[in-house]
Amino acid sequence: MAAKKEEALVVSPERLKALADGVFAIVMTLLVLQLGVPVARGLSRESELLRELGKLWPEFLIYVLSFMILGVFWFMHHSLFSVVRMFDTTLVWLNILFLMFVSLIPFSTALAAKNGFVTVTAVVYGANMLLIFNLGWATWAFITGKRGLADKNIDPIMIRGGNRMGFFYAAVMWAAIGLAFLIPGASFFIYSLVVLAFIIFTLMGKGEKALILPVPAGDKKDKKMPFKK
Repeated sequence: MAAKKEEALVVSPERLKALADGVFAIVMTLLVLQLGVPVARGLSRESELLRELGKLWPEFLIYVLSFMILGVFWFMHHSLFSVVRMFDTTLVWLNILFLMFVSLIPFSTALAAKNGFVTVTAVVYGANMLLIFNLGWATWAFITGKRGLADKNIDPIMIRGGNRMGFFYAAVMWAAIGLAFLIPGASFFIYSLVVLAFIIFTLMGKGEKALILPVPAGDKKDKKMPFKK
C-alpha cells in the first residue's frame, strides 16, 4: 500500500522540464512588453524620436540584463535537472516556487526601468535574483540528498561542488544587495558582472567553472557534466 502511494506521488521529470521551459519562454517574452514605445508628435519628428529613444537607454539596459539573467537561470535549471531521474511532491513544489519567482522578474525589471537605479529598485531586483538562486540551490541539495531522485552515478565531488556554488553565489548576491544601501548603481554592476562571467565561461566551454562543479580528478576526459547532457 505504501509503495503504491509513493508511486502515485512520482511525477515524470519531462513534464516538469516542459513546465519550466514554458514559463521561461513566456517570462522572457514579457520583458520586451515593459519597454515603452515613444511617439514623436512635433514638427521635427525624426530628431524628436531619436531624443525620445535616447531617453530609453536605462530601460534597454535593464531589459538586456534581465533577459541574460533569465538565460543563465534557464541554463542552470537544465543543468540541475539533467541529473534528476524522478520527482516526488516536495521537488515538484520546490520547482513551482522557483518558477514563481522567475515569473516575478518582469515586475522587478519594470520597477528598475521606470524608477532608475536607486536603493529600493536595487534591493528588490537583487532579492528577486537571490530568491531564485536560493531555491535552485535548495533543489540541488534536495535531489542530491538521500532520496533516490538523482542519477546514482553522480560523483560526490560534483555534489560538494554544487553546494559550494550555492554558497558562493549567495554570498555575492547578499554583498551586492548590501551595497545597494550605499551605491545602488554598483549593485546592478555586480549583477551584470555575475551574468557576464557566466556567459563568458560557458562560451569558452568552461561551464563547470561558472557552476563551480569540478570534474573528479582522473576522470576529466570521460566524465559528463550535468550541463553537457
